[in-house]
Amino acid sequence: MSHDSTRAVTISSALSSGAPTMSSREIAELTGKRHRDVMRDIRVMLGKVEEDERKFARIYQDSHGRDQQEYALTQDLTYNLVLGYDPALRLKVVRRWMELETSVARAPTKRTRKPAFDVAYRRLLSVASTLPNVDENQRCLMAARGTHELTGINPLELMGATSIAAPDNTNYLTPTQIGEEIGMSARAVNVTLIQQGYQVKVAGSAVGSDYEPTEKGKEVSRFFDTTRRHGKGSQQQLKWSPRMVAILRPFAKKPEPAS
Repeated sequence: MSHDSTRAVTISSALSSGAPTMSSREIAELTGKRHRDVMRDIRVMLGKVEEDERKFARIYQDSHGRDQQEYALTQDLTYNLVLGYDPALRLKVVRRWMELETSVARAPTKRTRKPAFDVAYRRLLSVASTLPNVDENQRCLMAARGTHELTGINPLELMGATSIAAPDNTNYLTPTQIGEEIGMSARAVNVTLIQQGYQVKVAGSAVGSDYEPTEKGKEVSRFFDTTRRHGKGSQQQLKWSPRMVAILRPFAKKPEPAS
């Protein structure tokens, strides 16, 4: 790499993390001064403007691999330093700053390529297959969610599959469906499930559901991956075994007698 390239990289790297800087070695080369003399001038200048020189000191390796010290100055301090130099030398420094700033501004921004969604899905499915105690359907759901995070595409939505049934094909029910069977609102069903120790309400659940089953509830419930309504991505919804209809029926309000 040429010295010009090295200088460009120096200022470019500095720009990415904050204000650009120019090293005392670069200033020495541009002005034809000895580096040690430039270092001395910098120390004097920093003392006059009451700046701690340690903030600007850094280590580089010389051609023999030995650690050496230099200073890295911001643009305002660089200009302040060279104000006392010969106008022709000062102009070289100013022009170099303009050149480097222009080259950095024109540098193309690298774009991060997203993997193809089918490739991402197959790879994530392979990873999911290594997880213990995860059935085939859940592996598919996990891979689909991961694919959406990586590519913005959920294969389930793409194929019109809003959910995947449980492996035993049992017709699990939502609180709304249970409530329709026994004459309760979905909210009342959820409250009753909490009161009877089948579920707990959670905030910011890792699975995206507002509720999680207790140890007692795990035997009669299951999470299903469901596409978000009017939104992107998917979330998991807790559904219940049809047995819960009979279990919760005694807690439903009895209908008022007909007048």
